[in-house]
Amino acid sequence: MAAGDALLHVSIKAEELFSIGPLHFTNSMVGALLASAILLILAWVFVRRPELVPGRMQSLIEFPIEWMADIVSGSTSRWRGYVALVIGLFLMILVANWLGLLPGVGTIGLAHTDEAGVKELVPFVRPASADLNFTLGLAIVAFIVFVAWGIRINGVKGYLLELIGEPRYMAPLMFPIHLISEVSRLVSLSMRLFGNVFAGEVLLGTMLALTTAAVFILPLAFFVPAIFLGLELLFGAVQALVFALLAMTYITMAEHEGGHDEEHGAEGHGPSEESATPTTAHAPSPSAS
Repeated sequence: MAAGDALLHVSIKAEELFSIGPLHFTNSMVGALLASAILLILAWVFVRRPELVPGRMQSLIEFPIEWMADIVSGSTSRWRGYVALVIGLFLMILVANWLGLLPGVGTIGLAHTDEAGVKELVPFVRPASADLNFTLGLAIVAFIVFVAWGIRINGVKGYLLELIGEPRYMAPLMFPIHLISEVSRLVSLSMRLFGNVFAGEVLLGTMLALTTAAVFILPLAFFVPAIFLGLELLFGAVQALVFALLAMTYITMAEHEGGHDEEHGAEGHGPSEESATPTTAHAPSPSAS
């Protein structure tokens, strides 16, 4: 290997392929478009000729949808209002994660020489979940939905009162804490998915580079990446499930927080209503006397 060549190069930033004016088109955007195209094709196949007794392809498409719908249906009584979002997030992240395991993704591209004179490979396709812009975009969508859901259930006043907390005289302290807690959900959703997928990409790239260099000495080293590919297949599904379930949990918390306030208020007014109810004395009837 030449002195200016790099055995492994994994950029934390998505590489730019071309630009049209102010729009920069990166390889992670290609991955996101491919994942969207795969989901659209599967949806077209599913709705084109649905069968009452599903075949293998229809059963394969229905399984993750019905599985996630069963999970979401046990959250709250209003689960139909956000089940489509949770299933959509799960399927999009799942396909985007598994797309990075296909041959050629991250390994086929153009050679590029940086300012230091080191030759790097700029792949045509990169897993979308390994780009912080993609995960942050999904986290922003989920954040807007569960904040809007909280306002829808509790109203603007109820949502702000929930941020202020109890007791009210602690509002100068509790409001910043609750506000930071709300924003931290956005950060945790995006960074957790990005960090895990990017770490998996680095691990696979490292193992492929090492085994490619050692395959002529140790022929069995060729099968080592298969173990990590299987693990990444599992981790990709787990990360998609975690992201979708966290989004569902935040929406559920927004609904339960409002219900808790209403229940607390009902408990506070209950005894006073009972005490305000006059007790009527029963006079003896004339027949008894």
